[in-house]
Amino acid sequence: MKDNYLFLKEVKSLVEKTNCDLKVCFQYINRGDRWIQDEIEFGYIEAPHKGFPVVLDSPRDGNLKDFPVKQLLGPDFGYVTREPLFEPVTSLDSFGNLEVSPPVTVNGKTYPLGRILIGSSFPLSGGRRMTKVVRDFLQAQQVQAPIELYSDWLTVGHVDEFMTFIPIPGTKQFRMLMASTSACYQLFREKQKEGHGEAIMFKGLAGMSNKRITINKILSNESLVQENQYFQRCLDWNRDILKKELGLTEQDIIDLPALFKMDEGRQARAYFPNMVNMIVLDKDLGIPKPFGPQVEDVCCLETHVRSLLEPLGLCCTFIDDISAYHKFLGEVHCGTNVRRKPFPFKWWHMVP
Repeated sequence: MKDNYLFLKEVKSLVEKTNCDLKVCFQYINRGDRWIQDEIEFGYIEAPHKGFPVVLDSPRDGNLKDFPVKQLLGPDFGYVTREPLFEPVTSLDSFGNLEVSPPVTVNGKTYPLGRILIGSSFPLSGGRRMTKVVRDFLQAQQVQAPIELYSDWLTVGHVDEFMTFIPIPGTKQFRMLMASTSACYQLFREKQKEGHGEAIMFKGLAGMSNKRITINKILSNESLVQENQYFQRCLDWNRDILKKELGLTEQDIIDLPALFKMDEGRQARAYFPNMVNMIVLDKDLGIPKPFGPQVEDVCCLETHVRSLLEPLGLCCTFIDDISAYHKFLGEVHCGTNVRRKPFPFKWWHMVP
């Protein structure tokens, strides 16, 4: 995509800091489909005598649908797909809505390969849900018992819009990051009290400068406040499920400021680039650049996130994805995909 050039340049710069290799999916392959995270999920198959990577192809079947077969499938690279015959495919069948936790222990039961996380409708609400054939396939793996979260409150409806995991030293070896509208309002109120109420968001962005969105305007927008109070309740519902099903405490969770606005269907889309939708390359994080209020010529959202994550030994790189992804209702994670090293633990040693 032509509007992807600067984004790609920044991602390349991030990857150069790591021990990772970068494979670019060029336009003749992607055919205008920028959502590589939504088309595929990487996994692996393993037996005592051999193991190799496998790609799980989502039923979304956008213009990237031939990519996994033509570019990945090979003698030592497997391919799996599950397509519904009689169910409609929705946005929730895209694999931004399929993640896995780090290894966890829950009430004495150990999940050494983590647990699968998928987004769904609110219980008994009749909303969008991942198709049964995909859910059944994930459940059949047994060793990563799936958890269904509530993601249908979002326009796109993916779990990667409100949570991710980062590695840290220590007993648990990770923290969970969650989007939080409460954290955003708290930060903005603090900056207002410090005399920065006229600090401007989206400074320097084409088409945004004349709107002059300030901290004062956001805090005085009562409808936006009420919408985000509702969205925070949706986030809190998921927080409680994740704490219970992953055996987490509040100390295991870090809140990243986020704001959402309600669309015509009364679902949420990000007000500014949603920082939790990041790419995690070990200690290096590629975070959507939020273009938050400028306090002394520095984005106060970036400063706040750095203060939360850099003391944990993480390196924060903020990537401008406004024109390439944010305006199309996605962020950095949506436009990237990572093939990770298999767990050292062998699945056949686990009792499901």
